[in-house]
Order: sequence, then structure tokens, then C-alpha cells
Amino acid sequence: MNKTFFIGVLTLLILALAPAFQARAQYVPDTIEQKKGKLLDDHGDVMPDFMVQRLVGDEIYNQTYLGACKQYKTGKVLITAGLITAGSGLAVSGVSLGVFFADYFKMFGDTSNVWDSFMGAKDSVSWFYRGFSIAGLGAAAFGMGLIFKTIGWKRLEWVASNYNQGNRPATLRLGQGQYGTGLVLNF
Repeated sequence: MNKTFFIGVLTLLILALAPAFQARAQYVPDTIEQKKGKLLDDHGDVMPDFMVQRLVGDEIYNQTYLGACKQYKTGKVLITAGLITAGSGLAVSGVSLGVFFADYFKMFGDTSNVWDSFMGAKDSVSWFYRGFSIAGLGAAAFGMGLIFKTIGWKRLEWVASNYNQGNRPATLRLGQGQYGTGLVLNF
């Protein structure tokens, strides 16, 4: 009875704790690759920062990886903000141009009260230039975002290729070597 009870309790304990055990706790990937600002192992899983630090070393992690991730994320934010700002500026310019032409050609009859309350027909030309200025700021932010994202992406690619070059498996094959045919060892 005691032996059966002990085996039953041990089985329940193992079943209860089984999800907590990591199947790949000591797994070290052969290669890593960079996609969308994240490093992936050879199974395509996103690698957490502590694993990247363990694999590439403290120096590369602190000097290159962390900065590259920040640059990539900053680039994405600047691209998004630049697109929104440029679109808003162009919308302001378009509306002010529409107000100007509607007032200039008297398309809707005498509507000076409506346009003046909206933005002022006399002021619509200045709003046109303001809108293009806002669009220009948005385009500048978009351009800076592209630069930041590209630099961050290239630095992350460098981290991945640096790890992959240092972690290439040695291969032994039969083939043409420097001194003739035979066993060729590549590492």
C-alpha cells in the first residue's frame, strides 16, 4: 500500500510540474537570423534578450545589440509619425486650397460667413503654406525614420552574421582539397 501510494503521488507530482520543465533549456541554436528587428533561432522562435546575451557575449550585446534594437524601434515610430504628420499637413493644404478656390470663383454664391467662420477665406493661402510646412516636417520625420530603421536593421544583421560565422559546424567530406583528392575538413 505504501509503495503504490508513493508511486501515485510521485506520478501526480511529475504530471503537475511537467509544463514547467523546458524541453530546450540547454538548447543552443546553430544559426540565428534577424527578422523585423528581432533575432530568431534556427526554429524561427524569437530569442529573449538573456539568451542573445548568453550567445553573443556581453560586449556585443551591450555595445551593438541593445543600441540596434533601440534604433530599429525608433525608426518604426518616426516612420509612423512622419506618415501621419505628412498626411495631416497635406489634408490641411487641400482643404485650404478648396476654401480659396471656392471663395475665388464664388462657387457657392456669397458664402463669406461660412468660410470666415471655418478658417477665413483671406487666410486660406497662409493655411495652404502651413499645411505644406507640416507635410514637410512629416516627410523629414519619415526620412529620419527610414535611416534609423535601416541602420538598426543592418546592425542586427551584423550581430546575427557574427554569431553564425563563429558558430559554423565543422564538416568532413570526401572531395578536392588544396593538395589533391581526399578527406576535406571545413570549419
